[in-house]
Amino acid sequence: MIYALFIRLKQFLSKLVKDNYRNINMKKHHNYVAFFLTSACNLRCSYCINDHDIGPRRNFSKSKHMPVDRWIKAANRLILREDLPLTLQGGEPLLYKGFYKFVNEVKNEIKMDLLTNMMFDVDEFIQNVPVERFTRKAPYASIRASYHPGENDISGLIEKTIQMQEAGFKIGIYGILNPDSEIRADVLTAREKCLKNGLDFRTKEFLGSYNGSTYGTFKDNESVSNKIMKSCECKTTELIVGPGGDVYRCHADLYQGRLPIAHILDDDLTEAELDRFRACNFYGSCNPCDVKVKTNRFQVFGHSSVEIRNVQNLKNNQTQSSIREEKETLKIK
Repeated sequence: MIYALFIRLKQFLSKLVKDNYRNINMKKHHNYVAFFLTSACNLRCSYCINDHDIGPRRNFSKSKHMPVDRWIKAANRLILREDLPLTLQGGEPLLYKGFYKFVNEVKNEIKMDLLTNMMFDVDEFIQNVPVERFTRKAPYASIRASYHPGENDISGLIEKTIQMQEAGFKIGIYGILNPDSEIRADVLTAREKCLKNGLDFRTKEFLGSYNGSTYGTFKDNESVSNKIMKSCECKTTELIVGPGGDVYRCHADLYQGRLPIAHILDDDLTEAELDRFRACNFYGSCNPCDVKVKTNRFQVFGHSSVEIRNVQNLKNNQTQSSIREEKETLKIK
């Protein structure tokens, strides 16, 4: 409890007015930088992999949001390579009220990617977003729109994509191959329609549990079994920043409202902090996004976001400590 309060006090002090921050210089092995501007979403898919309204992840959907001026300061701390963009996601990033101010006022050197359902006013987007902000050399589109059967209409999505492309933006559409046969068929039909229109439509594998079976390609299936928790040490290759500016060691911590490792505006936050192995008592309930075997930013297969070592059975006092930590975290929030 004392440690949790210390973390919150440290984050409060970091929010005092400050204009100059030490740079965060992302290294070659760092594969992903994500700003979750908001946890809000304007879709309500019954098959949502984020389960924003149920279970532990409902805490993510209620996250507080950092003011846009502070997001801009946070982004301007970053020193990113040409092949490493700042990815904006959520939730639906366009629901963040300061979105257009953010993409226009962050320093020009920062190239951005956008994960979106494209349920926004395309005319407004084209009018307010400079094309060069989302333009870079990459084997995939900088703006990646997700198709959600039953929620966003594929015909409307195709029209919006064509309009965005005519304005100079590079768009790719993605669909999840859900184990549900009806949803899966809908995604494959949508892909055919997009391909006939000359649009880039790619499918991704379903991650997680469905009807008692686990889907996805993982380094260790036990890490996502949700059957028994163990202790381990883990190290990330990603910078994950939640809606309030908190930095998390993994997606599981972000979604389940666990203690962050830092705040993006902490003076002592450097790229070296990402390269530390950290103790964790939640091995077994890892988020599939963290432990999936996937392609990296160069589209080379075999990458996993988190490196895990020293997996061991939990002792009774460790189990109770893990439960108390999560309860105290949710209470503080």
